[in-house]
Amino acid sequence: MARHQYGIFAEGTRAQHHLELELRADATAEAVGTALVDVRLANAQHRTNGGTNLVIGFGPAAWALFPEALPTLAVTPFPGYRNEAAGLEAPATQQDLWVWVHGPEQDLVIDVVRAVARALEPVATVTLDQPAFVYHDSRDLTGFIDGTANPYLDEAPGKAVVADDQPGAGGCYAMAMRFVHDLAAFDALPVADQELVFGRTKVDSVELPADRKPADSHIARAEVEDDDGEELVVYRRSVPWATALEQGLHFVAFGADTDRFDRQLRHMYGLVDDGLVDRLLSFTTPVTGSFWFCPSVEALDAVAPLPDDED
Repeated sequence: MARHQYGIFAEGTRAQHHLELELRADATAEAVGTALVDVRLANAQHRTNGGTNLVIGFGPAAWALFPEALPTLAVTPFPGYRNEAAGLEAPATQQDLWVWVHGPEQDLVIDVVRAVARALEPVATVTLDQPAFVYHDSRDLTGFIDGTANPYLDEAPGKAVVADDQPGAGGCYAMAMRFVHDLAAFDALPVADQELVFGRTKVDSVELPADRKPADSHIARAEVEDDDGEELVVYRRSVPWATALEQGLHFVAFGADTDRFDRQLRHMYGLVDDGLVDRLLSFTTPVTGSFWFCPSVEALDAVAPLPDDED
């Protein structure tokens, strides 16, 4: 049975960092594989309880470098989503490699991130360099808990990991988007109105009853179903980022395919029959968007095998 990358489901870490990279035009498969060995080694000595976790995601161009080692998959680029009538857009900024490092303390995380950047410098250029953090009890900077609807940790791999009988078994598809919030506008709303935007109570994150939950509330738009009426579960690992003058959310979600992400965003942006737009988009704006495939440990070993004493 293929093993998923353990860092996807390692919870309880408060310091986080996301890197997105564009491959250099002259990057070869051999050079990228060698660099990824060093990326994996950068975290090997921290791979203990209380240490750091590292997840590697491939965009379409990076995946295509390794046709002999990696399973044949349709690793598709983030398409972008635009509702011209509403004046809303989720831009497509698809990159080639994604490395997510998270751990208990910022100093441990940045040591690994710096080593990762050094390892990849010969083959790729960093296009996003985003430190982030867990805010209080996993709240967004709006004050609402993020990921309330996540499956329990013992169930999450069964919901988000590609099944053993499917191509890419043991891997996860992922979506990452960097959002910039307008907290001044959101904070100006009374709490009762903020709760109508989200569709949940603010303090204890209880879903509003059907007769009080607006059809354009965030959870009403973001929770989607397949053609048979079954909920398409995503496992969220979003975290806030902030400076004194600008704040937002680095949204990350994992799932067994990208169709669920596409449906989710089409519903949020009013690109389905009812035309309703997620009201939360009045207070936050995405500035990046990429789809990723995070292969199993065995697939990573085929591309970037660790020395025997580091397995």
